[in-house]
Amino acid sequence: MPENAYRVVILGGGFGGLAAAQALKRAPVQITLFDRRNFHLFQPLLYQVATGSLSPGEIAAPLRSVLSKQKNTEVLLGEAVDIDPKNNVLALRDGGKFSYDSLIVATGSQTSYYGNDSWRESAPSLKTIEEATNIRQKICWLLNARNAPKLPTKSAPGSRS
Repeated sequence: MPENAYRVVILGGGFGGLAAAQALKRAPVQITLFDRRNFHLFQPLLYQVATGSLSPGEIAAPLRSVLSKQKNTEVLLGEAVDIDPKNNVLALRDGGKFSYDSLIVATGSQTSYYGNDSWRESAPSLKTIEEATNIRQKICWLLNARNAPKLPTKSAPGSRS
């Protein structure tokens, strides 16, 4: 791809970001996809990680592998902190700056508690591998606590049981 090629920057390697990159596979553009993680997470199966049916690695695929056959695409690890739309410049947390001709923002969503943030303590989100494994740990701890053998209590000497 020539150095003066039309540059498309995609923020996010989820379903939206991957779909955008794949749709531009044959376009005469240079694509740079940024994500703060190096993998695409198949979120619809997070509940199976939380319940122990699948391991985290079974629902996560490296972004570079997913897009490896696209010659016009590079995947970089980075988190956007600022966008300058007048100058078409993206600033990253590590201080890097990238110019673009078109910017696609596909950064996903957050769990909404509909203004009731106190619900967060008793209704955890399920959007990341970390959240799924935390839920799995809580389930395992509760099952272990419930199924742990009860130790017989010793009676005090001289008392009747």
